[in-house]
Amino acid sequence: MPTRSYADQRTSYLAEQLKTNDDYRVRTQAALALGASADDAATKPLCDALTDANTSVRVAAAAALGKLGKPAGLACLQRAEGREQIPAVKSQMQKSIATLSSGGGAGGPAAPPPPGADTKYYVAIEITNKSGRPESEIEPLVRAAMQAKLLAKTGYAVAPKGETLAQGKKILNGKKMKGFYLLATVEPAVYQGGNLTQVVRVSMWTYPSKSLQGEFAPKLTQSGTPKKDVQSENILMKMCVENAIDTFHKVVASL
Repeated sequence: MPTRSYADQRTSYLAEQLKTNDDYRVRTQAALALGASADDAATKPLCDALTDANTSVRVAAAAALGKLGKPAGLACLQRAEGREQIPAVKSQMQKSIATLSSGGGAGGPAAPPPPGADTKYYVAIEITNKSGRPESEIEPLVRAAMQAKLLAKTGYAVAPKGETLAQGKKILNGKKMKGFYLLATVEPAVYQGGNLTQVVRVSMWTYPSKSLQGEFAPKLTQSGTPKKDVQSENILMKMCVENAIDTFHKVVASL
């Protein structure tokens, strides 16, 4: 049997089990299997399962949508998170929303491409999370936003996550590239007077020598947000980071 045909049949079988099986344990396992399938067709049954009567199934469906990594899963997670009353389910929905909002899917943003012949600037990124929210929500989101904004401009390359100073030095050695290190510190969201305020501080250093060059600290406020709103926090974080990178680009161009 052709591989694609088998995959389609397996997704259909799992979707049917998730929808109709009387045993919540079977439905839970079906949801998790769909999340690992990498099949676009798994999104709808998983979205439908976010309203399952069983808490474990809803948690599994929310986690599976984050692992599946399909953009179509974001909207249904956001709708479901708004009406969910069980904290454990709501928390998993928020984690998956953060994952999909970062564009990462299972495991965060894709590894950046290596420096090319036209690369002038090589940028290493590090995230410090002071937000009070889980690292698994904040780091992928902020890293993805910074990486995407940096790579959108010609002449920039981004160091892979986890690169050591020795590895960075080896890459830059003998090449006509300037190295920079950006440390983004995500401050706690502030809810005051019906508004939400978010600050992300981005310090700029040379790389790999790490000599401080300056700091950008965009501060954005969204009105009409009197209580905890993770999606809005994510949006403001992303905007703060993009503003900081815009400033970084201008500073680099002036050097």
